[in-house]
Amino acid sequence: MTLAASVSALLLLTACGTPAGEEKKADEKATVSLPYTPSYSSSFEIGNPAYSATILQGSWKDWEENKLENMKNWVADSIVAYQSDNSVIRGADSLMARWKRARAQYTSVIDTVDAVIPVYSTDKKENWVLVWAKEINTKDDGTKDTVYLMETWRINKDGKADLLSQFDRAKRKP
Repeated sequence: MTLAASVSALLLLTACGTPAGEEKKADEKATVSLPYTPSYSSSFEIGNPAYSATILQGSWKDWEENKLENMKNWVADSIVAYQSDNSVIRGADSLMARWKRARAQYTSVIDTVDAVIPVYSTDKKENWVLVWAKEINTKDDGTKDTVYLMETWRINKDGKADLLSQFDRAKRKP
């Protein structure tokens, strides 16, 4: 199981609320037996919402508005990005160059963020931001591509993104 899949599974488990009629005390934590032992962690709490704002501005709004030069403000020099096309990009300069080439293919980008969740691994002491979104890209010839994306970003101790795992699914035709 990948790190992103582990984090996603954990969030799905923790997103389930208390059944109707059962009250839960604020200081009480539910324990549940998982059918698998997560290889990274199963100890998360909601993280710093400021990191969500950083990722949404940098990875999403700046991409949509074609302002990728802002990347240096929020990406660590040592970033490793596992892109949805199975490529691995190492370093902020390489990532910015790659994203600029990719963004140049589109005359318009419209992003819709469905969810953004900042989480903190209490045992690993690491911050993460999870994003679920849809993107509609318009090419020079007017054709549009619709892609559903999930990104998992790790935030380092300096508050900069140093790891990205990205997954996508193109819209399927009926």
